[in-house]
Amino acid sequence: MDLQATGKKAEILAHSRDLLRKRGFNAFSHRELAALVGVKSSSVHYHFPTKEAIGLALIEEYRSEVMSGLRALEGRPVEQRLDGFIDMFIQTAENGEQWCLAGMLASDFMTLGAALQREVKDFFDVVERWLTDQISTMCPGSGTAESASLAKTAMAMLEGALLLSRSQGEPSRVVRAGEGLKQLLRHHSRKAA
Repeated sequence: MDLQATGKKAEILAHSRDLLRKRGFNAFSHRELAALVGVKSSSVHYHFPTKEAIGLALIEEYRSEVMSGLRALEGRPVEQRLDGFIDMFIQTAENGEQWCLAGMLASDFMTLGAALQREVKDFFDVVERWLTDQISTMCPGSGTAESASLAKTAMAMLEGALLLSRSQGEPSRVVRAGEGLKQLLRHHSRKAA
């Protein structure tokens, strides 16, 4: 294995991730990545023949990180797991210029290739299934369909708050959305009991 090539591939992905989270998937090119890494454009194409290949590598890496974060929450009480999940969004909002990688890809969804669209959709499906399980645990009287609906509402609230926190320069919007979500779930838990 060529460690230098592996290092360049990782560097290309790191710059791609940064640019995607700051500007969007369609706002950078192989040529720009080559300049940032200090290689020829052909070197970027060697590692990632297409922009889609970059996107697929990024969403795979991001899914692995997010799922690792969710696994780290296991064993805690459900309320703490949900707090930890919300904290992921709060930390992203407080990070300033960057936004959720999957959310940025979703914002460019109609311009993505079919394979990348499928991976973005699958990412959100997996996270929503995790949330559905947490909500089912917190609200045992809820049916699966109702818990799944609440999970989709939770994702919409948090991703939407993240988007607005960026455009309005107010990271506190994510904190407020998280508090609203917890209030909604507590209300639903009492109602379902």
